[in-house]
Amino acid sequence: MSTLAVANDALGLPTGLVNADCDPQSKQTPIVLIHGTFASTRRAFSSLAPALKADGHCLFALNYGRQGPLSPYGTMDINQSAQQISDFVNLVLVRTGATKVTLIGHSQGGLLAFMIARSAPLAGKIDRLVALAPSLNGTTRVPAGMSMKHCPACAQQSDQSAFLQAFHQEKVNPPGVRSLILATRQDLVVTPVERQFMDEPDVTNILLQDKYPKAVATHSGLLHVAGTLTLVREFLEQP
Repeated sequence: MSTLAVANDALGLPTGLVNADCDPQSKQTPIVLIHGTFASTRRAFSSLAPALKADGHCLFALNYGRQGPLSPYGTMDINQSAQQISDFVNLVLVRTGATKVTLIGHSQGGLLAFMIARSAPLAGKIDRLVALAPSLNGTTRVPAGMSMKHCPACAQQSDQSAFLQAFHQEKVNPPGVRSLILATRQDLVVTPVERQFMDEPDVTNILLQDKYPKAVATHSGLLHVAGTLTLVREFLEQP
């Protein structure tokens, strides 16, 4: 059994959502799914993953960022979570023999996707990136100075955090990576919504309701509406 398969078994990844044993099609890069704070692969990608799997994509996912055996996922210090995910991406590259992967992240997962994509160890190893309701500039919903004891990642996602100030000292989207940021007007978690977007080369910003005016989607609900799947598919199918 491969190292990656052992890691998947140990994490108890949900059957039917990821297909780590698939053989990548030559025209597609493997996809790594990255959930958000207090979430998990099963909770976040129960709609998107089966659809992408049916399209023939090879999917991999890591339930990351747990501070202890009973703590929620995605709560650990973001720098530590980024290291976990970066190591996992390298395992995916070894397992598949691919030269690049595509990253799809939700909320903190979107922030983490950009964070690891621009890191030196993964330079040139990311093909495309999809960030769904990403906390790139944090949120006004987390008060400045919040205690980091129980959820370091929560405090780091305050729009006033020192972590995010440091994060934005350099360009967010790495050269050569095509990225899609998708947000929803009804997001009450990562606020203000317009700060989920960024004006950088090779980044496409889409507000769901600009494409689907009648769409109603919350921060997490964005992962489960038909319009999201359509827009993600269109982006992944671009030559």
